[in-house]
Amino acid sequence: MTKPTIRMVLAAAALLAAEHAAAGLLDSPPPLFNGIPGQVIYRMGAIYYHPGEVDTVVTCTNLDDAPAIVALELFDLRDYPAGSAAHATVARGGTVTFVTSPGPSREQWRVVEGLAAIDHGKARVSATTTRLSCTGYHQRRAADGRVRDTPLELVKKVARP
Repeated sequence: MTKPTIRMVLAAAALLAAEHAAAGLLDSPPPLFNGIPGQVIYRMGAIYYHPGEVDTVVTCTNLDDAPAIVALELFDLRDYPAGSAAHATVARGGTVTFVTSPGPSREQWRVVEGLAAIDHGKARVSATTTRLSCTGYHQRRAADGRVRDTPLELVKKVARP
């Protein structure tokens, strides 16, 4: 390769790397909700999802005096978006639960669609209000059918009310 060709290849690689760096949990903009800009309220990690074995469950309560739109976004180990964001309109004082896979006892829960297995991923909760209280846990299923819930290692509120 000639020196100009090598420079072009390196420049293209740098642009691709910069594009990825701006698309992760910390750098990508929060979703728009019906044209209303959301804001990131919580960041969470580590997130795990293994179909049939481990699910991540996040529950948020709207503490605001008005309804709010709340969304959960998941990111994989490489900080790429994983699946599509799940969102819900939550009444004043209401609660929404997000989960990584559907189940018979989860009809009222919002499922994050389109996920592949996730090891050491991350999540964030965005909303149209900062007045949220959110918690999360992993639900682990053993081969004998037992289920064990373990709290998420990190749940960090990043917005101020």
